[in-house]
Amino acid sequence: MAFLEIDGLKKRFGNVEILKGINVELEKGGFLVLVGPSGCGKSTLLNTIAGLENITEGEIRVEGRAINDLHPSKRDIAMVFQSYALYPNMTVAGNIAFGMEMRGVPAAERQAAIDKVAKILQIGHLLQRKPSQLSGGQRQRVAMGRALVRDPKLFLFDEPLSNLDAKLRVDMRIEIKRLHATTGTTIVYVTHDQIEAMTLATKIAVMRDGEVQQFGTPAEVYNNPTNVFVADFMGSPAMNLIPAKIGANGSELSVVLDREARQPITLSLTGAPAGLAAFKDKQVIFGVRPEALTDPEGAERNGSEIATADCHIEVVEPAGSDTFAVTNLGGKGVVARLRADARIQPGTSTPLAFNLSKAVFFDPATEKRIL
Repeated sequence: MAFLEIDGLKKRFGNVEILKGINVELEKGGFLVLVGPSGCGKSTLLNTIAGLENITEGEIRVEGRAINDLHPSKRDIAMVFQSYALYPNMTVAGNIAFGMEMRGVPAAERQAAIDKVAKILQIGHLLQRKPSQLSGGQRQRVAMGRALVRDPKLFLFDEPLSNLDAKLRVDMRIEIKRLHATTGTTIVYVTHDQIEAMTLATKIAVMRDGEVQQFGTPAEVYNNPTNVFVADFMGSPAMNLIPAKIGANGSELSVVLDREARQPITLSLTGAPAGLAAFKDKQVIFGVRPEALTDPEGAERNGSEIATADCHIEVVEPAGSDTFAVTNLGGKGVVARLRADARIQPGTSTPLAFNLSKAVFFDPATEKRIL
């Protein structure tokens, strides 16, 4: 039985349906990330788990027990907010201990709990400071400590890193991952940052307009997107989504990519999905991630389906560990990810290797993946 079960959950504000039948499960000790663009309903879903919003239909269960009608204080859930919500007149130790003090926990027990979480979060030297004397990352650690000290069944994080600068976000992301590995806590985490989702999660729910577009492990969501939205949203740089045509030579299918003022590129498909045969001589969307389009020397050595074609390079972007090159296929700019030392110049024609075993295809009418 799953530890957290969200079953057919709907939420309406008046006549507006914000959540449209959410079904998600999470194992004990799992890390679920709710990811999607602003306004997709992820924070509303988190608030319904916390009890800060009532649900219209469905059920939320923790360890098999429905918690829909329980007051937030009775759910044994701790929440870490984007704003930290620290008491400015209290020390770090006071902020961490405040909830325990309100529940009548003895002083010695409170101090032991403070010392424990301070060691985990490496904030022992900050315990006598006030929030105004802390950096953003330190404040976030204190907010996490206040939640940790309760030892709840479930932790909820609502975009906790969005107020931090880029480097500090990376540092805190590592801290949260270390915290999860150390404590084995069960976490539901909201973000609009798909890099956070990919690096932190054991399970990802990609949301759009109040619906879960795809639910699975980071690898499943990244490598096997169910539709164009997921393919485009997950990944940086995003998956190349190229208008293409499916050709055929006898029983063998191929993908045909138009080029401006040049002959189309035709790539033979030996391991095409079964459903692609129905699209013979029809348009599809050809999806290939930048790392599956590279210089021939950098192509995956064990790739079962590598096809090479000359492409006109329009832009070259050195990025330290990689070099990105932009070509035009199907009337769109297409990004290839090359080795850092790849010798490539804009305005030239150069061979690029397509790893077709990593390619996916979508129906232009439905935008769903062709299986």
